[in-house]
Amino acid sequence: MLTWIVPIRLFRRSLTAKILLALTVVILVGIGSVAVLANLRMTAAFEHYVKTGRPDASGRLVDVVTTVYQETHSLAAVGTALSSIPLPPDQRVLLANPSGKIVIDTSQGWIGRSVTSLVLPPGDLVTENGQTVGTVYLVDTGDSGESAAVLSLFDRSPAGLTSDDQAFLAQVDESLFLAAIGAMVVALVLGFLLAQQVVRPLRSLTRAAQRVPHGHLDERIQVNGDDEVAQLADAFNEMAESLQRTEAARRQMVADIAHELRTPLTVIGGTVQAMRDGVLPADEASLDAIQEEVVSLTRLVADLRDLSLGDVGQLAIRQEAVDLLAIVESVASAFAAEAAARGITLTVDRTDEIPWILGDETRLRQCVRNLVDNALRHTPSGGTIVIALSAPRNSATIAVIDSGEGILAEHLPHLFDRFFRADQSRNRRSGGSGLGLAIVQQIVHAHGGEVFATSPGPGRGATFTLRLPVSAGTTNGHLAEVLP
Repeated sequence: MLTWIVPIRLFRRSLTAKILLALTVVILVGIGSVAVLANLRMTAAFEHYVKTGRPDASGRLVDVVTTVYQETHSLAAVGTALSSIPLPPDQRVLLANPSGKIVIDTSQGWIGRSVTSLVLPPGDLVTENGQTVGTVYLVDTGDSGESAAVLSLFDRSPAGLTSDDQAFLAQVDESLFLAAIGAMVVALVLGFLLAQQVVRPLRSLTRAAQRVPHGHLDERIQVNGDDEVAQLADAFNEMAESLQRTEAARRQMVADIAHELRTPLTVIGGTVQAMRDGVLPADEASLDAIQEEVVSLTRLVADLRDLSLGDVGQLAIRQEAVDLLAIVESVASAFAAEAAARGITLTVDRTDEIPWILGDETRLRQCVRNLVDNALRHTPSGGTIVIALSAPRNSATIAVIDSGEGILAEHLPHLFDRFFRADQSRNRRSGGSGLGLAIVQQIVHAHGGEVFATSPGPGRGATFTLRLPVSAGTTNGHLAEVLP
C-alpha cells in the first residue's frame, strides 16, 4: 500500500510530476495515433504494391509450365523444370491435370491427391492450342508445413500476402513501435528539461514568499523574459516592494504618533508636577495650559480614528443636501478674526452658480477648515488667502489660494501623507500634527472626489483644490430632485 501512497503524494505536490504526466498522455496519444495511421497507410501501400507493382511470380510459373509442356509434351519434364525454380521454404507449386488430380508437387507430399480433397480454390490454367492441360497452384504452407493459404496467381488481395510479405509488415510494425518508444523517451527528456525551466523560478518564488511573513520584505525574484512566470515574478516583486514601503510607513507613523503624544503628555505631566511641588501656582493660567494640551490630545486621537476608519472604508459619510457656498462663507467667517489678527486678507470668490451636492456637511466643513487653517499657518502677515468656488463640468470645486511660503516641487507628492511636514523644524504648535491634509484626502475620496496641491515654487504661494462630483438633477439652492 505504501508503494502507491508515496507516488500519489509526490504527484499531488510536484508540479514537475504533473507536467510530465500531462506530456506522457499527450505523447502517447499523439505518437500512438501517428503509428496507427502510418501502419494503416503502409499496409495499404504495400498491398497495393503486391496487387499492381510487384513482379508477377505466378505469371512466370505459368510461362515456365506452358513453354516446357509445349516443347516436351511431358509432365515429368514440367515437374523437373518447376523443381529447379528457387522458392521460399514455406511455399510449394502444385500442377493438377484436367481431372483435378495433382501430378506435380515441388514438395512431393501431395502427388496423387485430388484438388477437392485439399479444398483448393481455382488455380491458374495452363493451355495449349486452346485446350486446358493443367492447373497451377502456388501454395503457402506456413511454418507447420500444412496448407495455410492459397495464393491465386492472379489474385493479389490482402488475403494473398505471402509469409515473406507478412514478415515484412511485421518488421515495419516493429520499426514503428521502436520509433514511437524512442520519440517518447526523447520527448519526455525534453519535457523534463522544459518542466525544470518552468518549475525552477516557481520554487524560487515559493522560497521568497515563505520568507516574507518572517519579516524579509527585501526579497526579490530575478527572472529573465516576459512570459507568464516572469510576469508573476514581477507581480511578486511589486507586492514585496509595496509591503516594504507600507511597513516603513507604519513604523514611521508609530514613531510620529509617539512623538506627537509625548509633547502634550510631557507638558501636562510637567505642569502638574510643578503645581504639586509649588513651583507653579494652581491658578487659572496653569489649568488653561493643561486644558489646551488635553484638547490637542483629544483632537489628535480623533484625527487618528478618522484616518483608521478611512483606511478600512468605514468612515461614516452621510448623504444629505449640502450647500457648498454656505459652508465656505461659514468657514471664512469663523477664521476672519484670526486672519485679521495676523494681518492676512481672507476673501471668498464665487465665479459660477454653485450647485448643491449630496454629501456630509460636517465632514466637508472639516475639509475646508483644515485647508484654510493650513493656509493661515503658512502665509505671512500682509498676505492674502482666497477661497474660490467654481462649477466646472459635472463637478463643484473649492480652491484655497494663498500667497504664502510656497512648496518645493519634490514635496508636492507627499503633502497628503500622514505626519508629513515640508519644514521638519516646525513643532506641532506652528506646523500642526501633520494629519490635517491626510484627513482631507480621506474625506474627499469617501465623497468620490479628489484633492491636490499646486505651487509655482518657494515664496510664490500655493493652491489646494478640492473637487467633488455633482449629482444629476441638482440645481442651485435645492436638491429636491435627487433626494428620496
